[in-house]
Amino acid sequence: MKSALSILSVIGIIMAFSSCEHKVSMETTVHEDGSLDKTILLETADTTKNFMGIGTDHGWTMTTRAIHDTMRENKDDKKWSITYQKKFVSVNEATAELANPSDTLFRVSSKFDKKFRWFYTYLYFAETYHSINRMTLPPDDFIAQEDYAFIDRLPAEGTTISKADSLYLTELHKKIFDIYGVRAIYEAHYSLNEKLIRESGLENRWFDTLKKHKESIYQRLVKNENMPEDFMYKSMDSLGIPFPMEKMRSRYQELYKMEEAKTNFINHASEGKYLHKISMPWNVVKTNADSVSGNQLFWSPPSMKFLLKDYTMSAEGRKVNYWAFGVSLLVLSFTGYLFVRRSKED
Repeated sequence: MKSALSILSVIGIIMAFSSCEHKVSMETTVHEDGSLDKTILLETADTTKNFMGIGTDHGWTMTTRAIHDTMRENKDDKKWSITYQKKFVSVNEATAELANPSDTLFRVSSKFDKKFRWFYTYLYFAETYHSINRMTLPPDDFIAQEDYAFIDRLPAEGTTISKADSLYLTELHKKIFDIYGVRAIYEAHYSLNEKLIRESGLENRWFDTLKKHKESIYQRLVKNENMPEDFMYKSMDSLGIPFPMEKMRSRYQELYKMEEAKTNFINHASEGKYLHKISMPWNVVKTNADSVSGNQLFWSPPSMKFLLKDYTMSAEGRKVNYWAFGVSLLVLSFTGYLFVRRSKED
């Protein structure tokens, strides 16, 4: 249990200093009819699975290329660059596949909207990285609105920030990982005990017994570095709860692995270096992109941007309706002709 509690604390250090970070590149080409061409490039050591949940079995074409890193100590440790490509007929189809609710997969949703405004037609497109925090404990009791505002104004990955902002970011890491993260993991594992009591058919009064000692158990965990992983499970026996320990052990291990998968996902997703690109079909008139090159928009968000809440990358394009100008000119000309003719008749 103690090792699980330390995972999110370690993430804070990993995000800044890890040499195991992986690159994630996503590109979306938007078409006028709302169809999308998507390309996702992942650098990974495992070609059999990925945290996006995509593969050839879902209709993606896959290209694999070995990455030769001369700086790696162990030359046998291979890393791969894997490119996935797929065409979607609509944003609904793309969202259904890439934003399917899951505690262990990265989720991306898309939005497309086209509006006719006579002289111009506007096309709005956005893609959202959904929060990678999958813990059930809401972070708002730990993270202030000022902290969220600071996260919102963080610049693109690799951009130099002021010393004051750097110090603030360090303290924010501690608040998120050492305080909120540890408590969130504890709450998740505490709920496992409640679930096992419920499944065992014990009387409701044992829930009160467990709740009465909830904070004291937490304090013992955060102060003792040598607690076994099944400490929360054994705590019910120490509290005198008549729980069938051996009978439910396999069930506890099953639930524990599910919670561990969540923290492992958060860990892996937090280590990523992300590059997102959107190619619009028309001239861009509004966007929150980090950089723009013609109709191509680029974002390099640090994972902190979508650790605790969703992060949306948006763009609005505009197309001139030349026929509308022609029709308007004809109407104005005809109106002028009628006005002149009536003036002469008068």
